[in-house]
Amino acid sequence: MLIEAFSEAKDPSAPHTNEDRLVILPGRAYAVIDGVTDRLGTRYGGVLSGQYAAMIVKGALEHMLSAPDALTDGLAIVRALTLEIERAYKAHGMFEKAQTDWNVRLGAALALVLVQDKTLDVILAGDSGVRINGREILRMEKDLDLITSALRREAWPVIGERTKDPALQEQLSRRITWHGTGQAVDAFNGALTADDMARIERLAIDTNIAALPHVPRDLITHLVTGGIVNAQGGYQNDPSTILGYPCLDGFPVPENMICIERLPRGSVETIEIFSDGYFKPGDGFGAAAWEKAFAEAEREDPAKVFLYPSPKGSTASAWADDRTYLGIRF
Repeated sequence: MLIEAFSEAKDPSAPHTNEDRLVILPGRAYAVIDGVTDRLGTRYGGVLSGQYAAMIVKGALEHMLSAPDALTDGLAIVRALTLEIERAYKAHGMFEKAQTDWNVRLGAALALVLVQDKTLDVILAGDSGVRINGREILRMEKDLDLITSALRREAWPVIGERTKDPALQEQLSRRITWHGTGQAVDAFNGALTADDMARIERLAIDTNIAALPHVPRDLITHLVTGGIVNAQGGYQNDPSTILGYPCLDGFPVPENMICIERLPRGSVETIEIFSDGYFKPGDGFGAAAWEKAFAEAEREDPAKVFLYPSPKGSTASAWADDRTYLGIRF
């Protein structure tokens, strides 16, 4: 067996801020955990909420999957992880507040591979992915992310008409994605006008309606105008809406939102698990191949608005997101 792993924080000069975590239990389980980036600076014991969530999930997985009577059911594992995060809220006196305020919640995406006697079970709760045998990618894509990415893509050229400073362009585009087009124009300190914001809003709504005809217009408008901070949280773990998405946040994850794939163990030669900081997969197995692909994506579209649309892009000092790769060759 060969195991390769790589992880880097979005700010390479501050590796301690990395919100991704790895679990490597040879012969038992492998996982990449991506802590959800905090929206408002909420901290638990001095640690940002996304990083703290990833730490909880990593510790709980290592403990429960190392035990002689380790859980082998993916749904039971997700329930156990949910309970661990709930305990963390209560330990910090945050459980009541977290029930009603999405923006203080802990959150993490999980991509887990369990090694069973005859199968390899892939459990996904969130948008980290797993590539099987260098070909098939299992990943839960979110329409919600496509909407906010399109919002930023439409905002980008409008902001470019107002400033040629790439750092300011990135800052303003992130603010629009984060807080939506409905925020007070005063927040932009004169860099954008009310007409600019109305134009961005109109373009973003029209673009998303054309690209996502299955998503009702009112949901698109709600997300475009409210942004990630004001609108996204309401769709978390909500199976009643087409924009609903799973997240380990200490509250029940609907079973029908958890992806579980069972693969015959003998049919799998390689498994590669990755967080969403990788915008394109490697052309072969191993961290070097995935880092080569990462470098190519950075050269081709560092702002992440053309080839690899994202709610945020890279800057001169930081990547768009933390990234983590874990490869196993059996």
